[in-house]
Amino acid sequence: MQFLDKNTIKLDKAETELDTFTLEVTKILSKYTDYVIVSGYIAILFGRNRASEDIDIFIPKINEPMLKKLIGELHGNNFWILNEEEDGVYSLLNQGLAVRFAKKGTVEPNAEVKLARKDLDFYSLRNKIKVKLKSGELFISPFELNIAYKLFLSSQKDVEDA
Repeated sequence: MQFLDKNTIKLDKAETELDTFTLEVTKILSKYTDYVIVSGYIAILFGRNRASEDIDIFIPKINEPMLKKLIGELHGNNFWILNEEEDGVYSLLNQGLAVRFAKKGTVEPNAEVKLARKDLDFYSLRNKIKVKLKSGELFISPFELNIAYKLFLSSQKDVEDA
């Protein structure tokens, strides 16, 4: 691991299937909206040895036409929506709920995408850290915020993630 500057980390590691999935999702997301990855995947990305069925992602509010383009590209890249019909995604997100995307024919791993709603969600978006991997780059929430959140949750898994 190399800190290139205060907001950029170069991570030289063997990439996992979960990393490949995450890079694929975030590459598409970044064409249509800002995003930040939060929670458990960050610990896994930096070496924590545990399984994860989802990647938690916050995005800012997105208009419906742009969301439809995003969903169209995800479908075109072999993704499907696990928990909602395509025409209900905009409403689902605006109710504060998450939409989950996975590769067609699978349910795990999946990307759990939610609209940023709380001050700390927006803080994560504004202060995100770029992580450069061999196959691409992605954006994660600040470490100190993620650690505090995991400790607040306080399950055994979350404390170990922190």
